[in-house]
Amino acid sequence: MPELGAAGQFFARPGFNVIATANTRDRGVNEMSAALKRRFNFETVFPIRNFDTELALVRSEVTTLLRESGVPVDPEPDLTGALVTLFRELREGRTAEGRAVDAPRATMSTAEAITVGHAIGVSGWYLHERPGDAADLVAALAGTAAKDNADDVVKIRRYLDGLSARTGDVWARLHAERHRLPEG
Repeated sequence: MPELGAAGQFFARPGFNVIATANTRDRGVNEMSAALKRRFNFETVFPIRNFDTELALVRSEVTTLLRESGVPVDPEPDLTGALVTLFRELREGRTAEGRAVDAPRATMSTAEAITVGHAIGVSGWYLHERPGDAADLVAALAGTAAKDNADDVVKIRRYLDGLSARTGDVWARLHAERHRLPEG
């Protein structure tokens, strides 16, 4: 607390955050009193517009988190690329091909993509002793969507249903694993 001077300050250590992130949908942070808000540092981070920049950040952070979690394998590059693409398209409500998709209410931020990428790697390694795969990604997406709004799971399923027209092995694997989410 600023009024207490240096004795009233403390800083987060690795593995512990005083306050991590919040988004515009986080009512607890956005509706807190002005007096309480003055005690925190707020920074607005807009979505990363450049795909390659966002992909490099997600790959780097996921790899670091996996190492810290004891996972000795790197995330699959094509799956990480699909993860970033998927988050961008759902966030924007439109695929790269121009097809409109129902944007979920869930926060499809870069930070959330990193969390999902980490979950994919941890799940793959500790549950199956392999790098994370498309099934792990779909399962992690279900958790991301369900924590904010159960209807979002159906929106993500519809998005995955639409992947049948996309070429590439990773997209075919994601489309094949869509059965892990309920139909709408």
